Amino acid sequence: MKLHIISEQVGLEGYWITDILDGIAKESLKKNITIVDYDGSPIELSNEAPRPIVLAIGYSMHWMEKTCEELKENNIHPILVNADNGLIAEMIDPIGTVNFGIRRAVYEVLSYLIAIKRSKIAFFGAHLDTYSDDIKAEEFLRLCNFWDLDLGNKDIFRSDSIESCFDKIKPFLENYNAVFCSSDASAAYLIEKCKACGIRVPQDLAVIGFGNTRFSEKFSPSITTVENNYVELGRQAVKLHQLLQKNTDMNSASISVDCPIVFRHSTPGSTPTNHPIVSKNEGKAPSYEADPNFMRALMAEELLKNWDDIDKAIAFGLVNNKTVVSIADGLYISVSAVKYRIKKMLVSTDLKTKNDLIKLIKQFNLI
Repeated sequence: MKLHIISEQVGLEGYWITDILDGIAKESLKKNITIVDYDGSPIELSNEAPRPIVLAIGYSMHWMEKTCEELKENNIHPILVNADNGLIAEMIDPIGTVNFGIRRAVYEVLSYLIAIKRSKIAFFGAHLDTYSDDIKAEEFLRLCNFWDLDLGNKDIFRSDSIESCFDKIKPFLENYNAVFCSSDASAAYLIEKCKACGIRVPQDLAVIGFGNTRFSEKFSPSITTVENNYVELGRQAVKLHQLLQKNTDMNSASISVDCPIVFRHSTPGSTPTNHPIVSKNEGKAPSYEADPNFMRALMAEELLKNWDDIDKAIAFGLVNNKTVVSIADGLYISVSAVKYRIKKMLVSTDLKTKNDLIKLIKQFNLI
């Protein structure tokens, strides 16, 4: 069987698409499925694949809408593979969707914070033009109202940058004992600013991020966060593709991947309680490039994603002020090999100099 895929161009904003593609590749290999990049040509049908289906993997609303419409115009059924909430499907109407259970994740986060007596909660760092953050903020408000918490719109701090979000929340931090951040980058920025203000995390303020990025574990304190398993998203996309091919009487189907909490040191030690779960919104493409703090977090994530043991040793040498020659001698490799790897790090993060790279490594405690 062949599996046809099309994906949005990968940049720092959509770094997670590569993890989704990795999950698709792993599951396809297990099931002896051949992956084919969809190029607009007619899809050959067979007994195993009786209807034309393409996996469409994207992160911006504009791309998803445009791509799905073009596929349907060619009588091809799109399965939308995306990290955002399934409400997008109502506007695009694909044959299938695979996404994260964001609303359930927000429920689990608030349940946990209430269980550990941290019910004075702020929602922080959501970009104004990010669809998934709209969902998180919307669910935050709905649950606060459902549980009759004295929280509302005044406790949501959103802006076009993390820095301006902090400027908004700073005068009111003493009113809260917990902050739910829309991303790990927001959580890391908030923790650093709290340190400068003399606010202790987690003693004074419990902080929870979203995404379980690689740097969230290395940050100090390590960040309690919500797991976004993009590889699993890819695996489930393959399974949904097979389900719809084998059951042609099914008009559509969806899979929602769980987002469990990963407990670390930015919150007091505890486990969440298990409670039952008690609009359409025109999304826009994220504009993270306008927020340097978020972009730096994505750079850190890109480094950790691509590092091997030699890269880590080189980074360790750089932050300890070792020369390229001494690093090469210590690793028994050539100077040119060290320079090549440093250059590769700079290119992957779009940084200009070694000093910029060292600053990034130190900021997120990557070594």
